[in-house]
Amino acid sequence: MMRPSFRAEVVVPCCRCALVSTLGILLWAALASGAWGAWQDDIGYTQLQDFLGSNLPDGSGVPIALVEADTGGRYYPNTNDIEFGSSSDPLQADVTFIDGSGGQAAGISGHATSQAESFFGNATSVAPAANGVTVYEAEDYLNEILNLAATNSTVPAPQEFRVQNFSWIKTGWSENEDREALRRFDYAIDTNNITALVALSNASSPLPALLSHSYNSLAIGCADGAHSSGLTNVSRYGVGRSKPDLVAPRGSTSSATSSTSSAATFLHSADFVQGTDAAQSETMKSILMAGATKAEFPTWSQLDADGQWHPLDDTYGAGELNLYNSYLIAMGGQAVGNTTTPTPAASHGWDYQTVQPGALNKLLYDFVVPTGSVAAELSIVLAWNAETSAPFHTGDPVVADLDLELVDSLGMPVDLDPEDSLVEGLSQSDVDNVEHLYVSNLPAGTYTLGVSSDDLARDFGLSWRTSTLFLAPSADFDADGDLDAVDFLTWQQGYGTLLGATLAMGDGDGDGDVDADDLAIFNAGFGSSPPPLAGFSIAAPEPASAVLAAAGLFAFFLSRRPPRDVANAYHC
Repeated sequence: MMRPSFRAEVVVPCCRCALVSTLGILLWAALASGAWGAWQDDIGYTQLQDFLGSNLPDGSGVPIALVEADTGGRYYPNTNDIEFGSSSDPLQADVTFIDGSGGQAAGISGHATSQAESFFGNATSVAPAANGVTVYEAEDYLNEILNLAATNSTVPAPQEFRVQNFSWIKTGWSENEDREALRRFDYAIDTNNITALVALSNASSPLPALLSHSYNSLAIGCADGAHSSGLTNVSRYGVGRSKPDLVAPRGSTSSATSSTSSAATFLHSADFVQGTDAAQSETMKSILMAGATKAEFPTWSQLDADGQWHPLDDTYGAGELNLYNSYLIAMGGQAVGNTTTPTPAASHGWDYQTVQPGALNKLLYDFVVPTGSVAAELSIVLAWNAETSAPFHTGDPVVADLDLELVDSLGMPVDLDPEDSLVEGLSQSDVDNVEHLYVSNLPAGTYTLGVSSDDLARDFGLSWRTSTLFLAPSADFDADGDLDAVDFLTWQQGYGTLLGATLAMGDGDGDGDVDADDLAIFNAGFGSSPPPLAGFSIAAPEPASAVLAAAGLFAFFLSRRPPRDVANAYHC
């Protein structure tokens, strides 16, 4: 049976209007989102740039796709935009555009250009060296790539992309049509291992069925909460799941989505991700979500207005995109869970494997908060894909029921929310394909995480980050009872360490890195004024004088950059 293609009536609304067209596109709003650099600062990209310098990932080598709704038949970016040229590209190369739908000649879409800029633009994205992109028109993508126009048993076309961006929504189809499109979309993500980012509609309005009701993508909203949100409602397609999955500090859901796509491309290009299971769609989804911050949202809660528990907040999902945190998670590497002896888990890390059903097959991990420290945050996200198969016009997705459990050294459930006695150490949703544990101010001790399945064997991605702090910060790095030039030299030698730093390496606040925060602790203990520069000589300084002079100069330059609050970083 052949399916006719749908026709798109395209409307470009203002960025704060609900979309009511058959196929609506979400207008990028540069004025509303502020300067380009602001969002890069907010998500921690600028801080990574300061630390990593020329070693910063840049999106190079990652195959990506931009799927755009058309405006008057136009869906193609302006390929002559300076953002896509070689003059400011890290690789000194132009972006190579491939027209996947064959309609480039219809003209340029301003919306497509804006999304391309925030997705892979040279100065306006975090993946400036992503120089190979395939562009599809949304109608063509649905009909010819997902193969909605073919027989019900025709599978979607194979795709080799690692990241795909969908800054548009579609409404107006029947639930049967929505369900078939969603089944095909989730099949494509799972089969081709794609990180797919999809937009919600702007302003408060019902969740659009396409594509935000999919299981295997990430639905993206705005950090200001001005987007559609709530629970999925397409019958026989996982009713009651929370959306969005994640929010980004941009002025519209279009730009929030393409900016998150840029962050995913950045992570995929890191050398410790390529060729590993961190690149699996489930793992990358969990890495992005576990890195998200919540300090920006005082109302963030896993309880909805009716007191019902969900893994995610109904407005902000897992929280605000934070590339710094997600980078550290990916960098932390894989810790493979064990069914007998818990696997030691570092402060940041991930796992990808298959869990078998049954209590005896629970996979275990140990998290340690050192004596004299507190975990300001422990964020853990488990993600797994729904499975669909042909024929695509019938049947429900197959979704395993996986759970997370966190207990202390005595085997007692960890109190995740002191104000809610119902939330005790479990993330246990019957409908979602994500689970999320989030704990604040976790005292010193050993905590065991369990990943289990109630019904089916399923591969999963698991990610975590632990933000520890010393209860008593100290810059006495050599533990000799005073703060002197040796302590400064220790800090200087350790500066730029991102993970696993200790007090002896220059980590004064206990957060596992060595940065300006630790120098501020040294300065506060050493004295309010830099050490005197008397006796400093470039040619032949006295050793102690030279070190102290360097300390003063280094402190002066770094004092101009405000220290980072680990638990409350990167506000909108």
